[in-house]
Amino acid sequence: MGCKIMTTHSKWVMVCAAAMVIIVAGCETTGGNQMQTTVYDTHRRMVKLDRELEDSVGRLNETTATLLARVDESDQQTRMLRGLIEENQQKLDALTREVRDMRATLYRHWGLTAPATGDGAVRDVVPGQVTVESPHTLRQDGQTPARHELLDSAPAPTDQFSAGPAATPDAAMGTEREYTAAPPTAAAGGLDDPRVLYQQAQRSYSQDDFAAALNQFDAYLTRHMNEDPSLSANAQFWKAKCLMNLDRYAESVQAFESLRANFPTSTKVPFAMHNQAVAHSRLGQTAQAERLMEAVIEQFPISPAADQARADLQKLRGQ
Repeated sequence: MGCKIMTTHSKWVMVCAAAMVIIVAGCETTGGNQMQTTVYDTHRRMVKLDRELEDSVGRLNETTATLLARVDESDQQTRMLRGLIEENQQKLDALTREVRDMRATLYRHWGLTAPATGDGAVRDVVPGQVTVESPHTLRQDGQTPARHELLDSAPAPTDQFSAGPAATPDAAMGTEREYTAAPPTAAAGGLDDPRVLYQQAQRSYSQDDFAAALNQFDAYLTRHMNEDPSLSANAQFWKAKCLMNLDRYAESVQAFESLRANFPTSTKVPFAMHNQAVAHSRLGQTAQAERLMEAVIEQFPISPAADQARADLQKLRGQ
């Protein structure tokens, strides 16, 4: 009986052990399959990522190459533009010099000195230069000046009749030629000779004897006005200038107006308009002065008189 029980018990032990072996073997098989699946899936993902990364790297390389090419092209364009800028700067410098030379030639032709850049101080008067006196400067003849009193200007006279060896600087530079005050000689004729009369008037003017010069220019115009229009226009201009220098501004306005009416094509017209405006300003007639300055700028925009009128307008308007 005892042996039978032990035999039965042994059988059950063996059965249980076999079952455990089967169970363990099954577990090991399931775990191995899961591991293989995980490894395979990871490998597949790595391969996919590698392909995607390879494509991205390729596109990045292409983009980099394109950018480098564009940078090189931009460098070339920059160098080209720099060269064009340098070339244009050279042309601009040359053009500036030409304009400056042309401006100087114009000023010489009109007998003017180019206005210097001012610092607010009153400068000495140079023939042809417009200067503005200090605001506190008042006239002694009781006339009311404009807010900014302008000094008149005119072409410097040069020699035209003289046959002597002396050539004036203005004549050498090609300035419009006037008639200087060469002393008359017996061979030159008497006062009926228009050249002698004009030269005497110019000599008186150059010696600041404006009263005598006024009478002589007036005498010339009375006797010889229709003989030489160019010379008569000059005489009318200097007559008006004499009146200005004698502080007879209202009469000088009429004299300059007469020049403009009788000799409209004279080269003295823009100067006459400018000086007429100055005379108006000295009479306190600022509005008339401004209108004449504007007319000079409009009708003779590239003349030195227009340049002076622009500067004078700013001064008259307190700018």
